[in-house]
Amino acid sequence: MQNQIQRETLSSKLTTIHWCIFIRDICETVIENNPQELGGIDENGDPICVVIDESKFFHRKYHRGQWREGHWVFGAIERGTNRCCLIEVPDRTAATLEPIIRRWILPGTHIISDGWAPYANIENIANGIYTHSIIVHERNFIHPDDPDVHTTIENRCMRAKKKLKRQHGTSVHLFASYMAEFMWRSRVGEKKFGEFILAVRHLYPL
Repeated sequence: MQNQIQRETLSSKLTTIHWCIFIRDICETVIENNPQELGGIDENGDPICVVIDESKFFHRKYHRGQWREGHWVFGAIERGTNRCCLIEVPDRTAATLEPIIRRWILPGTHIISDGWAPYANIENIANGIYTHSIIVHERNFIHPDDPDVHTTIENRCMRAKKKLKRQHGTSVHLFASYMAEFMWRSRVGEKKFGEFILAVRHLYPL
């Protein structure tokens, strides 16, 4: 996007960078001010399924074989709608993940996860506001009844990794804003330009 803006507006590289930062700031503010919780109960009274997982972004070797630290990201995607959230987390402990689950996933949801130990207590969160089932990667990566049950969130994380790597490479400080932009784009779909103009109008009223 940055190269396209610079080419079409004939702006300097620095000016274009500042505009791109402004655009991502708008996306980040929209996500923060208008969070869309996932799951809950559908119109028939049945629990909506949300698949969760975590993934490491940009963990790779550099200079003399040393490892460059990456970013742990918690991801959740709602079955049937593909609405999602991707949240950077400092670690993968239950103490970190459970508050995020409560923040982004509505009570009544049926949560599907892998067998990662911190998820073992999901059914006991807040005295049982969720139901929970586990898909173990090694034994059941392709679910016999639904082949998309856990690969959907992995595919979404892979899309995010590829897009973010292409956009900002190894930058540490801009990671959160690029994550917010990816979530915003996923949320608005094909209506990106119109939704962005509406967001600017709302945040900067005349």
